Amino acid sequence: MNIVTTGDSKFFHCLTGLAASVMRFYGKQLIIYDLGLTDEQRESLDAHIIQFDVDVDFQNYTTFRNVPLIQATHKPFCVKHYFDNYSEPMILVDADCLFMERVEETGYDIGVTLKPRRKMDTSNHYSGVLNTGVIFFCTNCAELIDRWVDECRIPHTTDQKALTDILSETIDWKHYDKIYDWRGLKVKVLKVTEYNDYYLKTGRIFHFKGKRHSEDVYNQLVQAMDQDIDLYDFFRKVTGKRRNPPAKLLTGWLHRKSR
Repeated sequence: MNIVTTGDSKFFHCLTGLAASVMRFYGKQLIIYDLGLTDEQRESLDAHIIQFDVDVDFQNYTTFRNVPLIQATHKPFCVKHYFDNYSEPMILVDADCLFMERVEETGYDIGVTLKPRRKMDTSNHYSGVLNTGVIFFCTNCAELIDRWVDECRIPHTTDQKALTDILSETIDWKHYDKIYDWRGLKVKVLKVTEYNDYYLKTGRIFHFKGKRHSEDVYNQLVQAMDQDIDLYDFFRKVTGKRRNPPAKLLTGWLHRKSR
């Protein structure tokens, strides 16, 4: 099982933490599709870096109801390149993720996470019901990946909407923790609170999405882990500026006992 991500210079501080967590729990280097790192950043990362060009404007934003949505349409192109060059299964994660333990999953072809139920009305949420910050590829789902590539070439779409639209051809998304069928592929819906936890509470994979991955906030949250502080509550206090964070925050959360 390989761990794969994408990132540019703006996410360097997150990539450093993610690479360390992958080395800790998997004993191997993180694979990074380089979308704009500096030479100095590449040299300092303990990771296998693949410099990669994508011919879509993945860093652009589309807007739905005055809410800006990052398109992130580069992802299927990186997945396609990966399976053209590797045979091992992989977990595709956003750069602002951290592994809290080793995760190995079998029994299906692709694993996805849904947004919380309150956000699952596809008629009101342009970006779809999936959160593509964490996707398990237990096999090369070539037909699905090619379709995802094609959909991500459509103007003003997002990677999440594209993948939601494709899989929704056969999946109605009523249940979590269930295996569905998409054209012969086994698609498992994984619990977002366990595998893509952006509330930073109980997950096996934490996702520091939104303001959580801004460098100052991210560094404070990572430091706070050693204090067993409620990170979501801490995040609200930090971003709400209700009070300053604790003066004594322990570093080195990666050295905590893994058992």
